[in-house]
Formats: sequence, structure tokens, C-alpha cells
Amino acid sequence: MAKKKDEVRVTPPRETGRVVRRVFPGPDAGGTPLRVNFDRQAYADLTGHAKESVDAEVGGVLVGEICEDGDGLFVDVRAVIRALAAREARAHITFTHETWTKIHAVLDRDYPDLQIVGWYHTHPGFGVEFSAMDRFIQENFFSGRAQIAFLTDPLGGDTALCFNGAKGIEALSRFWVDGREHKARVPASQSASTAVENAAPGDVRRDIERLEARISQLIQAVDEQRTNFYRVLMTVVVFVCAGIITWVGYAIWSDRMDQLEPPRVQSYVPVPMTIGGETVMLGIGIVNWKVPPRLDALITRAAQAEVELREMQRQELLKLQQERQQKKTKPKK
Repeated sequence: MAKKKDEVRVTPPRETGRVVRRVFPGPDAGGTPLRVNFDRQAYADLTGHAKESVDAEVGGVLVGEICEDGDGLFVDVRAVIRALAAREARAHITFTHETWTKIHAVLDRDYPDLQIVGWYHTHPGFGVEFSAMDRFIQENFFSGRAQIAFLTDPLGGDTALCFNGAKGIEALSRFWVDGREHKARVPASQSASTAVENAAPGDVRRDIERLEARISQLIQAVDEQRTNFYRVLMTVVVFVCAGIITWVGYAIWSDRMDQLEPPRVQSYVPVPMTIGGETVMLGIGIVNWKVPPRLDALITRAAQAEVELREMQRQELLKLQQERQQKKTKPKK
């Protein structure tokens, strides 16, 4: 239901207060303040509707009869009516006036002999703890002595029920579907002693089995996380090792390929020159010298440095010449 009070726009559901004499379909349920039994098809429709949306809350009303036997009152839910035209959001659902109009129209048309015995809604991914607004709606709009609130989490699979007890809203620890017992989660606000007193030995055994199953699931989840961590770690190690091997191989290959080889003579051109009145033949050789890229870069930088040095020397020489020229042309006093 809605989480904000100003968003709750509902009208009180129709409640005739009829009580039918009928035998409870389940076994003896001593210690349960109010017994709730769902028709199989009604419970299937409810769970199906709850699982249709995991992004927004959905809800509706529970239709059935309030019955009585030798052990007291019990609620027999025979059908559910979806809250059509309700404003659904991730954290609330609002029953509008149009929603209630459609609910009563379906109730009068399809279930004229039944009455509204409660309501249901979902908390997808938020657990089954009744919020303050849920309790407000139950106390003010479903305040009948046997009207119930059914809450389910379609992601977690938990369910919770409450009813209007003598001391306010009370939680129910179990309910029945065609006479077969189902467990309901008791809110954390309810004392543990009450739950233990109302639980039968078989319930305690089933709780232990459920706890063991949860522990097994947790252990399995931890093992899967550990396996995934090791898998990711091994992948990272493999990539790092591959990178190191590639870098070492490239360094070895570059060292062998960058070896400095002596120049190779490609051609020889004789040039006659006169030295001391004698003509001699000198040769000019054209060579091919393959310089490795790293040495070529060093040679280039050295050549640039030599050019810059010669330029500086030339500038200094020009400056000296200018100073000398100025001294010569300076008139004597």
C-alpha cells in the first residue's frame, strides 16, 4: 500500500459481518489466535499476481467468508480481486476511488454471496515487514474483527499475515491452503517468546530444517564467490605474465635487430689530385651504413646539438666583431 498518508484515497470496503457455521478444513490449530484458510485457486491467483511485477508493488482485496466452528472464528478466502487502476510504484501502491469502484463492481457481479475479508499487497525486494502506513490502512480501512492483511515478497518468497487483535494488530505465524499448513514470517517487532509458545514441535523441526537449508545456500554462495575470485585472479595473472613475456621478447628482438654493423661499400670513384707537383689518385667511396633506429635518433640529436653549438659560436663571434668595430669607430676625446 501507500507509504505516504496523503496518497491513501480509499473508501471502507463492504463488510456485512456475516458469520457462517463451518468446519475448519485443516487439522487442529490450537494456539493460533485466528485461522486463515485459502482456497487453492485463490492462493494461486494471489501468488501469480504478486510475481507479475518485481519493480512495483501490486495488490488487491481478499474475498471470502468469516466462519465459525467449535474452536472459534476463522477466515476462508475464496477468491482475490486485483486492484485495477491503482497507482503502482516501487515503494507504494495507492488504491484510488476508481480502484474501489471496479473492485465493488467485480464483487457484486462475480461474488454476490461473499464479502471482503482483507487485502494483500507486495514488497518486491523489501521483505515482509509491515510498514507504518500498512498498519494505518489495516487499522482504519480493514478494521473488521476478522479482516486480515497478507503481505508477500515475490523476490524473497516470504509471506506475512496480520489481523486486528484485542491489543491491536497481531501477526500470524501460519496459514492454510486447502487445509495444508504454510509458514508465515513473524515481524521482528513481535517477541520471540510468543512465537515459541504458539509453535508446535513439528514447526520447530521444520524451522531447523529451513535454517539448515539457508546455511547450505549461504555456504554454496560463498564457495561460488571464492571460485569466481580465483578465476578472476588467475585471469589477471595470466595477462600480466603474457605482458611480461611479450616485453622481454621484444627487448631481445630489438637488441639483436639494432646491432651496429660496419658500413658496406657500394661504389668507388677515383679522383686525381695534385700534391707537391705530383698527381695522385684519391678515391671517394659510397657506402651503405644501416644505423639502428635508436642509434639513428642519438646521431640525430647529436647532430642537432652540434648545429646549435656552431650557431652559438657564430653568434658570439659576430658579437665580438661588432664590439671591436664600435671601439674603432668611437671618437677619441
